[in-house]
Amino acid sequence: MAEEVEFEPLVSPSDYVPSPTVREFMTCVINGPVDEMRLLVLRGPRGCGKTLSGLMSCIAHAERIRDLGVPLPLRVGVVRDTYENLRRTTLVSFEEQKMRGVPIQFIAANHEAIVGPAESPSVHFWFFGLDRPDDADKLQGFQCGVLWLEEVAPAAGIASGIPASVLGIGATSVRQASVPPRILVTMNPPDKNHWILKVEDHLAEAGLTHVKVRHFTMDATEKSAHFLAMAELVAQDGDVTGAEGWRAAARAHDRYTERNRAFLASVGRLDLVERLVEGHIGEVRLGAAVVPNFSRSLHVAKRPLQILRGVEIVRGWDCGLNDLHPAVCWLQVGADWINVLGSRVGTNLSFEEFIRQEVWPFERKYRLLKARAGSGFGAGLRGGFTFRNIADPAAFAGDGRGSARTAALVIENLLHESVEPGPVEWAARREALYAAFERKGAGDRMLVQIDPEENEILIDGLAGRFHYPEQKATGEIMAEISGAKRVSGIFSHPVDALAYPLSILFPAHEYFLTAMRARAPSGPERKAASWLGT
Repeated sequence: MAEEVEFEPLVSPSDYVPSPTVREFMTCVINGPVDEMRLLVLRGPRGCGKTLSGLMSCIAHAERIRDLGVPLPLRVGVVRDTYENLRRTTLVSFEEQKMRGVPIQFIAANHEAIVGPAESPSVHFWFFGLDRPDDADKLQGFQCGVLWLEEVAPAAGIASGIPASVLGIGATSVRQASVPPRILVTMNPPDKNHWILKVEDHLAEAGLTHVKVRHFTMDATEKSAHFLAMAELVAQDGDVTGAEGWRAAARAHDRYTERNRAFLASVGRLDLVERLVEGHIGEVRLGAAVVPNFSRSLHVAKRPLQILRGVEIVRGWDCGLNDLHPAVCWLQVGADWINVLGSRVGTNLSFEEFIRQEVWPFERKYRLLKARAGSGFGAGLRGGFTFRNIADPAAFAGDGRGSARTAALVIENLLHESVEPGPVEWAARREALYAAFERKGAGDRMLVQIDPEENEILIDGLAGRFHYPEQKATGEIMAEISGAKRVSGIFSHPVDALAYPLSILFPAHEYFLTAMRARAPSGPERKAASWLGT
């Protein structure tokens, strides 16, 4: 991407002074070759001025193309998950800037807006609310110079976000003649699994490898620091009143930030404090975690786990037949330790496709080869590993594609191994998970240790992405497995794949009985009650 600065950001009104990150963002918007498409992501905490930055960037872009002799107006498509969210957030920001002097006019029943006089506007905005993912076809046939995606990431139930498919569809609309094509994304920090953090991969899938991508991040202190810097600047010019105005703005923003932090913390949403207040990429936490005693610091190994030769490898299987998200995890276990070596989840794969595309590559990567039979009478197995398969009972019911073949039969045919069913009852699996993550192992380790590099979705699921839903009206947790799987999506499957072998190898009732026996007496020893001393 070209780094040279050919134009300074020029905007109206003239008193808008962008913060350092926003200035860098705006400069990148207006620079570069005419035929170079750029996707520019501006990320920061709530209230830091991202929408204003997008608006002013579009105005600055229009100023630039006007100087290049390109006919105005610049056409901008503004996209958000729903029109209602556009109306109560983005359009409110536009209205605020109109009151501050930006010549904005709303037209077409507030579904469009222009900057400048009606007969010769410099920018024309169209607002698209995508109430359902397939509403992205509203963008088809639309032509613009800038596609602006507002808040692509959901704020944990406050909004639903924008699906990745909109990027591919919307990008085809960015074709206004002679205008350097731009895709702008202004957003709060997303969940760490959100598609925008892998936007380069999504562009490649859409055949848009020529698009240049750059990310800009505003931290939680930038806005206040910028206001205080402006106060010092105008004070040096002798403008005491102006300096105090900037300081007051800094204090007001700090109070706004502290209120947000206090409100979100008071309702237990520390995940939203991290993302919406501190401005960090984080994890969305909703409802109640299915495995509440899981801890990243205690249960995720600090370095990759060693695969122990001569120790059986246990595969746990969740067939995912209802939604075509099969999952598997690989374990090695001892009397007082469980090592989760890896896990995989398929997406829209039959069970056979899953084994071929996910299971075999993992086992080849780590040379998890089957032991060979020795030659000669009485010879045992040599080299490699022995395997044990413990599966979802649904493995014996069908492969999910209407075929008479069961998942268990697929395992037997492709892996040449037998399969044993895990428990049908969710209570047995739930309690096995809880007991396993509660137990101590040898020394200072917990019983369960998970490889940090080969279990991303499993770890996220254990950390709360696999959760029971919350009744929004009452705050009541609906602790049913069907509801948890419905709202948790792909994150439920590797956890369930782990639960099946745990419930067979380390059943919860045995752990709790052992713990009861080992419990020390709670009072003094009872004295003999009979004259015989017995």
